[in-house]
Amino acid sequence: MAFTYSVTLNLSGTFCTVVGGGQVALRKVQALLAEGAEVTVISPALIPELAAMQDRFVWMKNSYKDGLLEGSFLVIAATDQRDVNRQIAQWCQENQVLVNVVDSKKESNFIVNAAVKQGDLLIAVSTNGISPAVSRTIRQELEQQYGPEYAVMLELIAQARAEAMKTIKDDAKRRQFLQSLADMGLPAMLRQETKEDVEKRVKLCLSSYWD
Repeated sequence: MAFTYSVTLNLSGTFCTVVGGGQVALRKVQALLAEGAEVTVISPALIPELAAMQDRFVWMKNSYKDGLLEGSFLVIAATDQRDVNRQIAQWCQENQVLVNVVDSKKESNFIVNAAVKQGDLLIAVSTNGISPAVSRTIRQELEQQYGPEYAVMLELIAQARAEAMKTIKDDAKRRQFLQSLADMGLPAMLRQETKEDVEKRVKLCLSSYWD
C-alpha cells in the first residue's frame, strides 16, 4: 500500500481517539494534544506517564468495543493486541474514519510522517512506512538546515504580505514583491542581524513597490 497523497490536517477542536494505554499511546496522545485535538483514550489501564496527564484528556476505562469510536474524526489503534487493532481498523474503514494502526500499515488509511516544524514552516518526510529510521535521520539533517530563523522569516513575510494587500494595488507588482521576499535571503540575514533590522529591510523593499 502506497501513502503518496501528502496532506496536512488542522486537528484543533476535533475529536480524536487513541485506543491503548502504553508507551506508544503516550506518544500519540502527546502529539494530538499539541495540535489542539480533543482526545479520548480507551484502555482498561494507563502507564504512569499517561495517568499523570489524565486531566488533559477523557479516559474511557474500558476494553475496546465496537461503537466506542462513534464521533471520532481520527483514531489511532495502539494496543498490544493484534486482533483488537484489526477490529478497530475494520470499524474505521467501514465508517470512513481516519485510522492509523501502529502495527499494521496495510490496515491504516494514514501514517504519521517525521516532520520538521519551525513556526509555520512544516517539512514532512516519508519513506512510505518502509524505514522510520531513515525518515528520522533525514528529519535530523533538515533540522540543522532549517532552523528557528525560518519561523521568524515567515512571521515577517506574513506581516509584509498583509501590508502589501493594503498598499500595493497592482496584482502583478504585489506578486513581484512577494517573490522578492522569497529571494532576498531572509534566513541568512536573520542569522546575522536582529529581527528588527531585517524587518526594516523588508519594509524598505515594500515601499519600493508603492506607486
